[in-house]
Amino acid sequence: MKKALIALAAVVVVAAVAVGAWLALGDDDIEARGTCGGNAYELAVEEDDGGHEVTFELQTAAPGETWQVVVEQDGEQLLATERTTDEDAELDLDVPSDGEGDEYVVTATPTSGEPCTATVTR
Repeated sequence: MKKALIALAAVVVVAAVAVGAWLALGDDDIEARGTCGGNAYELAVEEDDGGHEVTFELQTAAPGETWQVVVEQDGEQLLATERTTDEDAELDLDVPSDGEGDEYVVTATPTSGEPCTATVTR
């Protein structure tokens, strides 16, 4: 009985170490959250098929607002577009990148108002 308990404890310890290592090595996602001009944003960059996926979400005051959005990777433009907030007053976008970048910047500018800039560095 004592040997079985020791074996069980060893299995639990090995499993815990393996899960901890997997979590530490497997999560290279980075994100930034904040507010600007009364709007809340979240910028996340996660590994995706050898590259990165840049995800930007902006919660604004009203649906139907038009925003100019620019996504950059190390100063190089990945996307420049115009987006309109949905019925929940949210603006969402996903942009693939080659994964070579260290700094990702999203600047969202409403038709009237100050720009909102989010930055993450890997």
